[in-house]
Amino acid sequence: MYPNVINMESTVFFGNGVNLLGKDGKSWDNILRQISQRQVLPPIGNNTLKYEYVVLPKDRYTEVNHGFEITINGIPEPPELIDTEEFIKEELAKELSRNKASYFYSKIADLEADNYITTNYESFLNSPLKELGYSVKDSEGIIYILKPHYTFLKNNHRIRSWNIHGNVELEQTIMLGLYDYSKYVIEIDKIMRAIDNDKPGVDESSWPFVMLHTDVHILGFGLGYEETDLWYFLTCRKRLIRKNKIKRNHIVYYAIMDNSYDIGKVKLLEALDVDVVNVDFDWSENAYEKAYNDIYNKIRNQIRCVMNH
Repeated sequence: MYPNVINMESTVFFGNGVNLLGKDGKSWDNILRQISQRQVLPPIGNNTLKYEYVVLPKDRYTEVNHGFEITINGIPEPPELIDTEEFIKEELAKELSRNKASYFYSKIADLEADNYITTNYESFLNSPLKELGYSVKDSEGIIYILKPHYTFLKNNHRIRSWNIHGNVELEQTIMLGLYDYSKYVIEIDKIMRAIDNDKPGVDESSWPFVMLHTDVHILGFGLGYEETDLWYFLTCRKRLIRKNKIKRNHIVYYAIMDNSYDIGKVKLLEALDVDVVNVDFDWSENAYEKAYNDIYNKIRNQIRCVMNH
């Protein structure tokens, strides 16, 4: 798949699609509707703005006091039910803490990649890694989520993991809305600008640095356009490559060809020097299980190929 493969660290980046393989898996819409007091979500495609709609309704409700009724799809919204950010994040942490890991976490752990990065809020990966004989060395930087949350050791192999959008263990770290994402982009920008300006002291334990200097495999992640932090990272990476500030590493995005397949997104990723691997989807009852097993085999073969090179 890759020309001129060099022996470098491997990184597995995974999203909520992995959770959806389990019986407890829920989409973001279902989770937000469940934990919101109002139970009503607007027809907005952008998830970060959908969250802002839920937590910032006060000014809109002043209209109700002047005789106007706010409705979505014909359903009146009671003005007394106002969700706060604290309430939403507390309820989200409680809800996710009750979930169980899908079977696929064991397969992800079995890859024994050097680094694991996820947008999920849970630490489901910890248990299967421990079952493989890894011990938790430390838990660092959990409040500053650019840094690794956990480091695992077995013999001479170190594995680091990041929950880059926050962790249910500390609900204040959970990123949900546009406000959270925008502040996060500023932190990412500091790292990318430091590299662009040849400044020393860039934190090599940050996930953006890892994503620039390892072989990265992205799976189970829709990479929606509201994921401004990740799109910003990818566009900055492309600029750094064009300026010869960094060498191009291999970032691979595994795109399952179901209803969510977006050829425009594929072309954009390819323009940003991301390799896209199309994954067959046969529409059978266990089509997603087949697709993810196919992705697992592809990643496993690539990691072993690099290790043996």
